Amino acid sequence: MSTPPPPRLPGRIRSARALAYTVAGLNLLMALISLRAGFGDEETLRELDVTAGPVITLGVIFLAFGAVGIALATRFARGGARVRIGAMAWGGAGVLLGFGTGTLGLLVLAASVVLVALLVMRDSRDWFAKPQG
Repeated sequence: MSTPPPPRLPGRIRSARALAYTVAGLNLLMALISLRAGFGDEETLRELDVTAGPVITLGVIFLAFGAVGIALATRFARGGARVRIGAMAWGGAGVLLGFGTGTLGLLVLAASVVLVALLVMRDSRDWFAKPQG
């Protein structure tokens, strides 16, 4: 006797997962840029009138934020209320992190807003609430 195939992710959940991966990827890119600048040329840091410490710290924050996003996005298929709540909180933090971080930050901000909007919809709530196999 064969086991039934796992239920297919609803379209909004697939879209939310794609946005979560996108936001995570943008944060990893911002981490790379920040860490490269922080560990890079001292002359460039002087021109920007910043020290390496805050730039490196920001890079580590971006790196951690991106890693958490990837971890959450990989769990969307299994569902569970904790994954949904965690992803909504992560998206909300993405909105805050998106302010003041340039063009990439604006992309993070916009994608995070859409991600949270997708996750608060009824079919998303139903998907994450039902027991997953």
